[in-house]
Amino acid sequence: MKSIWQIILVSAFLLGCENEKKSFLEGNLTVKFDIDQLEQQKVVLELITFNPKRIQLDTIEGEKGKGTFILNTDRTSFYSVYIPGKEGEIRFMANPNDIITVTGNANNLFASSKISGTPENKRLDSLITYIKATKYYTDSLQKVFKKAESKQMHYALIDQFQTLYGNAKLKEEVYVTNFVLRNPGQFSNLMAVNSLDKNRHKKIFQLIDSALLNNFQNNEDVIKFHSIIDSWYSSAIGKKAPNFTLLNSEGKTTSLSDYEGKYVLLDFWNTGCRPCIQEIPNLKRIQKEFGGDKFEIISICIDRNNPGTQDVWRRINEKYQTNWTQVYDAGGLATAKKYKITHYPTMMVLDPLGNIIDAGNHVRGEQAYQIIRNLVSYD
Repeated sequence: MKSIWQIILVSAFLLGCENEKKSFLEGNLTVKFDIDQLEQQKVVLELITFNPKRIQLDTIEGEKGKGTFILNTDRTSFYSVYIPGKEGEIRFMANPNDIITVTGNANNLFASSKISGTPENKRLDSLITYIKATKYYTDSLQKVFKKAESKQMHYALIDQFQTLYGNAKLKEEVYVTNFVLRNPGQFSNLMAVNSLDKNRHKKIFQLIDSALLNNFQNNEDVIKFHSIIDSWYSSAIGKKAPNFTLLNSEGKTTSLSDYEGKYVLLDFWNTGCRPCIQEIPNLKRIQKEFGGDKFEIISICIDRNNPGTQDVWRRINEKYQTNWTQVYDAGGLATAKKYKITHYPTMMVLDPLGNIIDAGNHVRGEQAYQIIRNLVSYD
């Protein structure tokens, strides 16, 4: 679950150092990075917000891949380290007075990332590592299936594929639920629950909400999470999808209202969200089979309001040869609040009248394909 965080930091001052690049003059939180193949590129530290909007805290140039951010904070929060122009990021949490170390490879930051420095970050790193391993495994299954499908040999593999894929996702779900239930009040649960279906795990979300409110009574992130939990269980299904108008990948305006009369799959994503990128082949499959007079996909990228990130968005679309509507919502101003987007990817299915008829973490992968197939094929 890109996702559900917001914070206010106090102050920051820039200072250089002889041996290793450092950012702030003084502070109570230290974040060290050691990134292979960085090649004198800049590294950015951001505060991950509850809403898709983020707060950029500092930018420094690594010295032989190493550097240190030092900042002042009065609360527990989530942060991100990323390299402008590169895909992926390293996410972690930190308390005041923590010393955090993040490592990785500049060319594959998310896949290679490691977090250390506090017991809770070590647990969070183990969780992220498990989720990454599950994604790599399920991706490999999908590649084998697609290869067989191209040769019309996939029919014999369908049952085996569904069993292996389903078992892997079930194990991931068990791992995550055990992670959060061992300590419902740990702050990292705000990140962990992003991989759980909010509809199937309502009691877990409510338990975490209650425990976090008890442990972090004045934390703005937790207060915001509480308000989101309340809003989640007043379902959007059956309501009219709010209209929006954004620029597409060709620089032309596109409005949701342009697609009335069709079923629409809304795909809210982010360039730093690996699960979003991994969903692209499935979206291509859905568009190829069902796109046309009855159905269309609209992918809304909610990301930073800067040219560099928009270039990454364009390169991703070029790399994967996306052939459906792509629009960019800088800072999430047009859609994030209206659609209550708290994690990525988020997908919603609209009927031809523009009403939301399905939404949730289950609208992904093979399930998304079957949902659209049942709507379009039998309409």
